Amino acid sequence: MRHVPTTRVFSLAVLGLAFLSCKGTEEEDDGKREVDLGDPAAELVLPDWSDVDVDTAFTSAVEVMLSARGDKIWAGHVRALDRKFEGCPDIYVGAPEDSPLDEDDDARTNGVSWSDFCESPGGLYFRGFQHWVQAAEASGDASTSTGRSGSAARTLTGNGITGDSDDVRYEWTGTASDAVTTVQAGDYFRYTWSSSTVGTATGTDIFEPASSITPGGWRADTYVAVQGGDVQRIEARGDMYMFERRIADRFDSISMNIEFIGELGAGPDDCTLEPRGWIGLRDENAWWLDIVFQPVGDDDGTDGQTDEDYSACDGCGTAYVRGIEQTVELGEMCLDMTGIWGSEQLDPADPESYISNIRDLTD
Repeated sequence: MRHVPTTRVFSLAVLGLAFLSCKGTEEEDDGKREVDLGDPAAELVLPDWSDVDVDTAFTSAVEVMLSARGDKIWAGHVRALDRKFEGCPDIYVGAPEDSPLDEDDDARTNGVSWSDFCESPGGLYFRGFQHWVQAAEASGDASTSTGRSGSAARTLTGNGITGDSDDVRYEWTGTASDAVTTVQAGDYFRYTWSSSTVGTATGTDIFEPASSITPGGWRADTYVAVQGGDVQRIEARGDMYMFERRIADRFDSISMNIEFIGELGAGPDDCTLEPRGWIGLRDENAWWLDIVFQPVGDDDGTDGQTDEDYSACDGCGTAYVRGIEQTVELGEMCLDMTGIWGSEQLDPADPESYISNIRDLTD
């Protein structure tokens, strides 16, 4: 027979009694314990929106989103390169060595780039790299019935900054792509343009302080597409943070997913009084004010709602603050956003501006 030490038997017995005692206490207290939750959480007080011109604020939000377009980044880059001097920066065909694009077979053999860390005696500097590819074509005669058509596309990818002792002149970190098509025949004109912009942009070469809609620059992840001329259509979606601009002196960020149709080219079932989708503005205290108009689809935040409250073409939307519907507090928000069609942010880029000559850079 196996010998079990007496002290071990005693210990197990005590352990068993302790277990039964605890179990009995738990069963007795189950469902009867009182927990002190402390004082209730303070109720959040909604911001005062009474001083906000909501028509102007949300129209401005659309204009600002449309301004985050590749041709603005491109134009600033051209101005920056106009200041180049001998040996600064170094110019390459294809992506520069040791850049993030060096592993991209297509980028390594196509396009043009600069890459350098150089500075002139006067303080002008180029730091980092930029790589771009571009293409454009045109055909026909605008004075004929068939007209003249043009198309162009380009992509700028980089992580570079240029400036001098006075200021940062140009800074772009990210990828911006844009494309444009135009058709002109006599008095007839139609254009489309689109832009995908993901990155951070600053500098006076891009944002002229006295005239820019977003002085100081922005950080954005946006897609916009516009049709104009004999039709009026806008598609805009994404997020954007403005470094200096404040819409209505309080909103620093924009988020939206909209489709907007104007009077020109509208069909009998199209609504021209309001966008489809939603627009959001965030103030500097991180309060989001969102307006949901007609639903766009399953990805617009409305879960495909099609009842009259959401689908009526009346220029009105439902207000939300931090995602909570504010029908009682703020009421229905009815905006007149048709003024957006007069914005210069809808204008297309010139297809001829998409072409730059490598010889101009190396002369």
